[in-house]
Amino acid sequence: LWGSPRQLQYSDFHRCVRRWELLADTDGAHRDAEAVHESRHASLRERAGVGYLAGQGGALDTAEMQEIWDAFSQAEFMSDADQATALVEAGAPSAPLPRTESQRRWDALMAIFRTAAGQPVDAKLPEPTLNIVMDITTFEAALAELDLAPRLGEMPTPFEHRRSETVSGVLVDPLQAVQAALLGHVRRVVVDSAGNVIDLGRRRRLFTGAARAAVMLHSPRCIWPGCATPAGRCDADHTHDWQHGGVTAPTNGGPMCPRHDRHKNGGYRVRRDATGIWHTYRPDGSEIGEASAA
Repeated sequence: LWGSPRQLQYSDFHRCVRRWELLADTDGAHRDAEAVHESRHASLRERAGVGYLAGQGGALDTAEMQEIWDAFSQAEFMSDADQATALVEAGAPSAPLPRTESQRRWDALMAIFRTAAGQPVDAKLPEPTLNIVMDITTFEAALAELDLAPRLGEMPTPFEHRRSETVSGVLVDPLQAVQAALLGHVRRVVVDSAGNVIDLGRRRRLFTGAARAAVMLHSPRCIWPGCATPAGRCDADHTHDWQHGGVTAPTNGGPMCPRHDRHKNGGYRVRRDATGIWHTYRPDGSEIGEASAA
């Protein structure tokens, strides 16, 4: 971690420190996670005509709820975008979105409640859709801790590649992550020494399916310096552009928000170095800000 503060943005370095805390003391992390889970609560109150929703819970539950909420919020955004597009096509000079993001988030929450209320009480719940990223060393250690596998010698996995978190960077107790894996599915992802996810599938013009999922694992947010847009709202961007000979392979991709993706058309370029750090360069070759890491 010594050299990390000089290379990473604050949010990335903070996540690295939290990773170290989580993985250096897995017993303590599990006790903390259990304590948080035991103290979970939620409340919905109305006061003077205003509703207040509050609560707290564990990281794994929160991450799953966030995935669901984000999906419903995106549906609300697409509904607003369709309305605005229809107005412009009908001749309106401009058509701002009818709701703010905060309003759409509330309406999405209402949609979640109404969708749940419309389901039969005994309806089968969908399988987990939350993606949790974990390296093989941490996964096998957690299996051994749960007495589900023999204890093995420590594998030489570099710390910077040790992970137990969601795709968006929410840290998850390794024991809870393994328990979730036993209920869901496990996908094998192979990475090289720099942490790049290697090629998955045949060559394509656009990243789709497993290849797109692999690209989004490279960073929990947009790889542009200073941008905090979550990876879930980003495009799977070619690091070396397709039109300039770049291949559609996970080693040549990273999550980038639409706004900064367009900047690359103006001569900006992005690369990932041998240690997994992202670098962004202006058209004149000078580097922008600090680097980003997964």
